[in-house]
Amino acid sequence: MEKTILVVGGTGMLGRPVTKRLLAEGFAVRLLTHSPEKARKIFGNSVELAVGDVTHPDSLLEPMNGCDSVYINLGAKFIPQAYESVEHRGAVNIARMAAQKGIKRIAMISNLHVDSPESPYQYIAAKARAEEALKSCGLPYTIFKPCWFYESLPKFVQGGKAIIVGRGDRTLSWLAAKDYASQVARALQTEETLNRTYYIKGPEKYTLAEALVKLCEMVYPESKLSYIPFWLARVGSWFTTRQEMKGFIEFMKYFEKTPEPGVGQEAERVLGRATTTLEQWVQSLGIRPQEAGSGLK
Repeated sequence: MEKTILVVGGTGMLGRPVTKRLLAEGFAVRLLTHSPEKARKIFGNSVELAVGDVTHPDSLLEPMNGCDSVYINLGAKFIPQAYESVEHRGAVNIARMAAQKGIKRIAMISNLHVDSPESPYQYIAAKARAEEALKSCGLPYTIFKPCWFYESLPKFVQGGKAIIVGRGDRTLSWLAAKDYASQVARALQTEETLNRTYYIKGPEKYTLAEALVKLCEMVYPESKLSYIPFWLARVGSWFTTRQEMKGFIEFMKYFEKTPEPGVGQEAERVLGRATTTLEQWVQSLGIRPQEAGSGLK
């Protein structure tokens, strides 16, 4: 019998490949969205759509009808005010309603760096509290904590420049979203992954600066690498009302001063290895240099 999974946040950079992989693996996917037009444009009629808002618990009950599991991919888009309301409380609301509906399992993407709900960085603290919500809701859970994604790199290329806020000299692991999607789909098809947390890294390690240089060599040959110190970025943020910019600065500052945690091989053993390199990822996009003027969408 076909299993139905409710995907919360299935149209974004990381939710989209997971949704496509679940469909390829034979799941019936229902997307919880507040933008059905966007979802239909991306997935056509291959998914069922349900309108809901994670900040309003009652709106989550009907979309869960008939679902076997729930996969959560929340994103506050660098808006500090939304870290608590979306990342944390949103996960709490989903977990609570899922338990009420008798969902069989619940899963969520977190972050490799998430450690303590007492973290001084709001984003990390909110994600840690979201993890606690899943672990305490009474349902079998699976939490994925991946490293940095190649898909984030083109967002640093704007106006003919590859721009780094800070030094970009912290060594990071890099992962392709399609590899992660395969791991999620595999996890949701085995009981071995119930009540487990998986730390996921990709096959390559680069600093952000090194990764951007390599990306530019392959896709943006005219782009130059530029650095903006944190103090100057903060000054610039004073003259804008875009909360995302201020949130992004704090995000970059946190990851620059926080080393990546060491992890074991459990995720690779159970979920399979992530093997896609940066070069292979770029090639899979089929992009010619002249098509890449201001960042990939």
